[in-house]
Amino acid sequence: MRASLGSRLVAEFTEVEPHVPRETVEAARVIARQKTIDVVVAMGGGSAMGVGKGVVAGEGRSLIAIPTTYAGSEMTPVFGTTDRAEHRKSVRRDDAVLPRLAIYDPEVTLDLSPGLTASTGMNALAHCVEACYARDVNPLVPPVALEGIRRIVRALPLCVTNGRNLDAREDLLTGAYLAGFSIANATMALHHGVCHVLGGRTGVAHGVLNSIMLPHVMRFNADAVPDAMSAIADAMDAGARTRDFAAAPRGVAALVATLPVPQRLRDAGVPEGELGSVAAEAAGNSAVQANPKPVTEADLVELLRSAW
Repeated sequence: MRASLGSRLVAEFTEVEPHVPRETVEAARVIARQKTIDVVVAMGGGSAMGVGKGVVAGEGRSLIAIPTTYAGSEMTPVFGTTDRAEHRKSVRRDDAVLPRLAIYDPEVTLDLSPGLTASTGMNALAHCVEACYARDVNPLVPPVALEGIRRIVRALPLCVTNGRNLDAREDLLTGAYLAGFSIANATMALHHGVCHVLGGRTGVAHGVLNSIMLPHVMRFNADAVPDAMSAIADAMDAGARTRDFAAAPRGVAALVATLPVPQRLRDAGVPEGELGSVAAEAAGNSAVQANPKPVTEADLVELLRSAW
């Protein structure tokens, strides 16, 4: 990147942290103002994209994204920042921060660790799943999301087993692109809402929380969106039977069990004492309230305890 940009590269920022603390974004914005930056190039995972979006937000700058994980942020106008003092993550949607250009190169993902491959790949899968049953989903989105599911489920185990498999990396990166596109055109629901609250309160990586929570949230929602669950199971080749609401959640749970990611919230370091406060905050979260099946605080407590 340095060689390609030459004299056009006037500043670098490398202090990216998970969940994008507000002070990190502000530090990068200060540099951008001092150097009169016109374009930001963000290379890395979802947190790098989040900082890049934070730098261009409200400033009229353009963003170029080069993703090295499967988080999908490069395809969405959504970004979040965390208030460390309050342990709270705020998520915003602003079309102005959508990258003008996203460059997908599977070669930059070949050295991604099995753990990060698995967790960010599950993040992509969660985007696809939630887009399939979003309340206001555009009818063009579910077919795209289902194709993303097919590619992710097929390629993710191969990439975890052999990270140098270029064809599998390309397939998984394509699935992540389809996932990012899907969730960008659908309203987030229970899964993303509770994961954002958990991440802000505990600092556990977003992809890890996605891996743990997705099967539980799918089980909760299954009876409310049977057609979507049947389509998801079919895309996963999960052996769905007619009106078998549990086939898709079972398939996702079976996939997670084969991956090098924590299987329970307790394994990820989430304190049991945090579950009640997470449930209380999540109950008021706009994404949770947009879930296709109504969610009470008691439902959230039960869901979190099951995942813990």
